[in-house]
Amino acid sequence: MNDVSRMNGASQHPPHPQRMELSTDQAVENAALAGAAAIQKLVAERNELRTRLASHEQETAAYRALNNELRRRLLLVHQTYVEMAKGVVGDLERFDVALRESAQDAHSTIEAQTHWEEAAPAP
Repeated sequence: MNDVSRMNGASQHPPHPQRMELSTDQAVENAALAGAAAIQKLVAERNELRTRLASHEQETAAYRALNNELRRRLLLVHQTYVEMAKGVVGDLERFDVALRESAQDAHSTIEAQTHWEEAAPAP
């Protein structure tokens, strides 16, 4: 047999079972390593997401506390404004009463003076 017929004969025969077994074992090992790497990546991503979620939950809790504090302060400002407005209205009502009494007193004084002038004997 010459080299060509040996090559043709070698290519027609299936590979040795031991070599096929090695390549199959290698493929399984590579697939297992790739699967393990993928699982590790998923676990790392899950842990990162959990960390981000915990951070967002803390941030949300802080915003809620701040929001509640701002609402409390706003209600306090509103209550102070209402009390101040009531005080201003009360002061304006007292001023109005005093102004009316003063105007009435001035009117009464003018009427009395006019009455005295009319009642006084003419020179």
